[in-house]
Amino acid sequence: MFIDYNPVQGQVADNHAYTTWQALAPLNRWVQAYWQLKVPKGQFCYHSVPDNCVDWIINQNCFNDNFLIPPFLSSTLFHIQGPASFFGIRFRILGHQGLISAPLGEWHMAGSVRAEDLLAKEVVSAVFAALENTPGFNTPSFNTPDVDAHLHLLSEVLLSAISDADVDPRLAHYIRYCYKNVGSYLDLSDNQCAEFGVSARQLRRLTSQHLGLLPKDFAKVLKFQHMLKAMHTAQYSRAYLDHYYDQPHFVREFKRLSGVTPSQFQKMSVLYNHFSSV
Repeated sequence: MFIDYNPVQGQVADNHAYTTWQALAPLNRWVQAYWQLKVPKGQFCYHSVPDNCVDWIINQNCFNDNFLIPPFLSSTLFHIQGPASFFGIRFRILGHQGLISAPLGEWHMAGSVRAEDLLAKEVVSAVFAALENTPGFNTPSFNTPDVDAHLHLLSEVLLSAISDADVDPRLAHYIRYCYKNVGSYLDLSDNQCAEFGVSARQLRRLTSQHLGLLPKDFAKVLKFQHMLKAMHTAQYSRAYLDHYYDQPHFVREFKRLSGVTPSQFQKMSVLYNHFSSV
């Protein structure tokens, strides 16, 4: 299943500390993007916000330190001792199923899981091998032929291991409904759910098992991500009117998911020194 959904995280003050690369076809059916976070010396925090995606996070300096992060509903702080460099593979919604056979509902409660507990060991080893000893990742521009070559190699490794997974058509119908109506009130009554081919109770079971969130929570994160993108447009000052009852409602919901107000989020660096204020 593929929808053109491209979530975002917050800004990092140092332009060279956080970089993303879009996955190219055909891998972009499963993977939304690659990213790298470079943390300087010291004790730092990374303030991550919900995006409905599974991320595979790899410590580029330590083979055993790579793990899978399931979707979450509120901001998550990662405490990092620098210097450190992390590489991430952000899967599209349900895209992780191309590599992971275990349903998300069986492991998402742990918060994070070692990659080798869910993926074939040879896949984990091949991905790490494609990333290690890559001097191009340490250059200021991040756009060197060396980086391109290693990203191409990484894509080949993933494509050799990934495959289409069976997606319950009822779940697919619900996800498309949420995506198409992100700016509208979502009706998740039994009558509406019947159009997906399920009852409201069955839908809760499906989303918990495969998305790691309840139906309304999944929809809230989609709406939240839509507003994050709207923040960078000229229409942002009144964009919340298309999604929330009024501005106080918008601010409450935004803070519930991000941990800070919209104005604070716009000004903050999501990577910051542990001893400094956000």
